[in-house]
Amino acid sequence: MFMSFLENLYYQTEIGQAFDIVCIKKMLTDGYVDMSAFIYARIKKEDMLEKLTADQSRFAVLYKDAYPKKDNIIESWNQNIETLDRYQSEHSEDLTYLEANAIVNWVYRSYRNAEERMEFTEWLFSYIKDLHEIRNQIRISRGVAFNKSKVEINFISSISDVNQLISFCSSAGQQLFFRGHANANFQLLPSVMRSERTKKHESIMYHELLINCPDDFEKCHTHLEKLVQMQHYGLPTRLLDITRNPLVALFFACESQFESYGELVLISVEKQLIKYPQSDTISILASLPLFSFEKQRSFKELANDFTIDDKEFNYRISRLTHEVRLEKPAFRAEIKREDLLNHFIVYALKNNNRIVKQDGAFILCGLSADGNLMGKFRYKNKKKTVIVIIDNKKKILKELSNFSINAAALFPEIECVAEYIKGEYS
Repeated sequence: MFMSFLENLYYQTEIGQAFDIVCIKKMLTDGYVDMSAFIYARIKKEDMLEKLTADQSRFAVLYKDAYPKKDNIIESWNQNIETLDRYQSEHSEDLTYLEANAIVNWVYRSYRNAEERMEFTEWLFSYIKDLHEIRNQIRISRGVAFNKSKVEINFISSISDVNQLISFCSSAGQQLFFRGHANANFQLLPSVMRSERTKKHESIMYHELLINCPDDFEKCHTHLEKLVQMQHYGLPTRLLDITRNPLVALFFACESQFESYGELVLISVEKQLIKYPQSDTISILASLPLFSFEKQRSFKELANDFTIDDKEFNYRISRLTHEVRLEKPAFRAEIKREDLLNHFIVYALKNNNRIVKQDGAFILCGLSADGNLMGKFRYKNKKKTVIVIIDNKKKILKELSNFSINAAALFPEIECVAEYIKGEYS
């Protein structure tokens, strides 16, 4: 029953792409994916329509009428496609994650109830398991599908649950960091690497902001400091925010997207491997945004080309070396190719109130955008990645507020504090 249904849907190119983006990619990369919002119909139709319309997505048309029935979903899709095809020439880019999410939800809503949607989900991941030759069983718990041999799933709904879990994760010589995702399906990637468009325009965005707002960077003496400042103001960068305070990360996991589970990402690293802002390796990676996408790609190709020796490699990337030496004249003109491809945790300078309040640090990413490479930082128990899924977000937010963990405390700028106070008393 499901086989013919899904195969017919997969003939529709965009539907196949949507399931690949939402379900398959996440499962193959991280070993789990949260399907609860689709199974339990938590996504409000009007909210999705509003988001798609705001993004000028051609798929907004799917949410303007009633959801289809399973028996006529192909007919309904084809009717809508006729409308979509009128705009195809103007919108030829790949699906965004929002569009993929909208399409998957639209398909799921063709089923009458949660029981039918759960049955479809079980079959879907059985199909994915066979298609991609996943050896071990994929299980579903509370709407989260996971590879039980690869990950360990933990659900938490209180601060005490977090404390209890973390007490078992501490080990000698290791430093724990944390990151909160409002949606458990978010990838552990810096903002600039989440789309091809931002990756290709990283250098342009970097230079445009420096040109247009020079006064805001007067006190920045290094490329890292400039990146931190850009991150602070919301520009996509190759920095990924993390914190040493689990309650701070828990706040970010709970603050929005109440229709989805949040996630508390546990990050573990040997203390001696953590970098400081003055590190030569950090200076090298922080200099990468100065170069065009094409130039970065050539650096990456050279780093992966083991037919040339290290001396030749450094000669061919001398422009990067030159840029680092402008910042650090005493820098030894030698770059390790593995450093150029790698990602590193770096402590943040406590030079602004937001970093102080959030006890912030960063993962600074090199030229490899492989999601699995970022997975090396995730805390593991007996070779299984420990995944912490956040339920009951509103309850936890109230608990956190009792410990003065709220938007006003973590974003101490006056406009953020004013917005928080307004929300509390309006």
